[in-house]
Amino acid sequence: MKRTACCLAAIALSLWAMAQRAVPVSRDYDFALYLIDNDLKKDAAKLIAGDYAESDTLLFLRGWIAYQMKELETAKTCLYSVPGNSVFYEKSFFYANAVAAHTGDFQSPAQALAKYDGPFGELCRLQTAGLALLRDDAAAYREAASGFKYSDYALAQPELALDAIYKRRYETRPKSPALAAAASAVVPGLGKIYAGATGEGISAFLLTGAMGAICVEHWIKDGASDWKTIVPGLLCAVLYIGNIYGSYVSVSIYNTKLKDAQNTAVLYNIHIPLRSVFK
Repeated sequence: MKRTACCLAAIALSLWAMAQRAVPVSRDYDFALYLIDNDLKKDAAKLIAGDYAESDTLLFLRGWIAYQMKELETAKTCLYSVPGNSVFYEKSFFYANAVAAHTGDFQSPAQALAKYDGPFGELCRLQTAGLALLRDDAAAYREAASGFKYSDYALAQPELALDAIYKRRYETRPKSPALAAAASAVVPGLGKIYAGATGEGISAFLLTGAMGAICVEHWIKDGASDWKTIVPGLLCAVLYIGNIYGSYVSVSIYNTKLKDAQNTAVLYNIHIPLRSVFK
């Protein structure tokens, strides 16, 4: 029993000594930022790995360096851990939301933003609206965007950009794969042109038309049962059916790429303004 008490006392003494040796990271805060600004992020990471006392400043620096090094999961965890009474809280909170969105997590930051009651209300609405678009929630976007003021120089352009994406996605009729297939059934290649692949559409029209013309020519000259009629006829049928299917797929791919491009633009517009807001 006496030996156990001595061991515990020794451990406590060791921990106390370590705490005494730990220094506040604020002492090296400016130097850490200098390293980051001069693209010496790994050196900054090594610096803050030293024997520093735990603090909100240390949490922020860990998250900020991880963010700069594109270690997004670590950055998100550290930045969200900065307490609400810290001078770094607002910057950490909004950057953490943007980082979470980049990792594909759209729900957690939306829930965090719904509880936010700080001085950056319009920035909160901007991120909330962007996350609504990423979740494909039109009603949530309209609710958040109703608070846009379009007056803050750092936020006005992103707000307009998100409005444009919303209108394109929900107020403009998307291209229809079925319509593309029907168009190519009437005129081979027309569906491809509708999908935006003009060159492919013209090529499909010429190839299908050429095979059809050859088939008709030999049908007239040699009859329907002649191989010179059957071969181009089969080729024409394959090209015709393939073009109908290809037109359907082309429009589906076009719509997917358009949505992906819109989502990339949304991520950009909820992230880039932070550089101006938190200089």
